[in-house]
Amino acid sequence: MKDFLFDFYFFKKLINTNNELKKINKYSKKKKNIALFTVEQTKGRGRVDRKWISTIGDLTCSYLINKDFEVNEIGKINIWFSLTLLSLLKKKFPKKEFKIKWPNDIYLEDKKLAGILIETNIKKNKIRNLIIGLGINFVSSPMNFKYKTISINSFANKENPINFFIHLTKELSDSLKSLKKTICKTDISFLKNFKDYGKLININRNGKIVDGVFFGIGNNGEIILKKNDNYFSINYGEII
Repeated sequence: MKDFLFDFYFFKKLINTNNELKKINKYSKKKKNIALFTVEQTKGRGRVDRKWISTIGDLTCSYLINKDFEVNEIGKINIWFSLTLLSLLKKKFPKKEFKIKWPNDIYLEDKKLAGILIETNIKKNKIRNLIIGLGINFVSSPMNFKYKTISINSFANKENPINFFIHLTKELSDSLKSLKKTICKTDISFLKNFKDYGKLININRNGKIVDGVFFGIGNNGEIILKKNDNYFSINYGEII
C-alpha cells in the first residue's frame, strides 16, 4: 500500500488498542507510523479514563504518529483528526449532517457517534509521538451514558468497519503533510462543522465551569468564547 503513510496491524481481539500500540512502538526498531484495527476490544477507554463501550461490529482502532510536535499543538492535532474523520463521514453519507463536539467527538442528530482519545509521549518539553484512539458506533448505541448515542447501522447497513478504517487511513495519509498548517478560526464554513458554534455553552475545566458564546477556534485548536464583548480562549475541557 504505497499510498499509505502507515503500516497496518490487524487483530481479532485486544484489551485496548492504544495500549497495544504502545507495546508495538516500544519494541519497534524503526520510527514508523502505525494504523491498528481490532475486531473486538474488551476494555476501551475515553477521555478522563471513562469506559468506552463497544461490541463486535463496531469500529475500534488506533493510530501511532511518530512525529515531533510542540506541546501546545495537541489541540491542533485533535481538530485535524476530527475534521479528517468528519470529511470521510460526509463523503460516505452526504445526506447526513455530522458535527464535531469540541474538542473531538463526532455527533449526528445531537447524538454521539464517535469518540477520540489522544495520548502523547512527551520528553524534554516536546511531543515525541502520539497515539490516537478511535471508536465509532457501527452496530451498538450504548444507553448507559448521560448523552444519547447513535450507530451507523441505524441509517446505513452497507458500510463495513474494516473498509471504513482503510479509507480513513488513506485520508489521514493524504492530509498528514498539512497537519502543521495554521487552522483558520474565522472561516464560517469551517466553524459550521462544530455542533455548538454560535451557541452559549458551558465548559467544565476540572470542575470549574466557564461559559460564553462559541465564537471560533484558535490556531492550535483552542476554543474561543465571547462574553460581554470580551474574547478568551480555552485549550482544554468538556462542553456540558
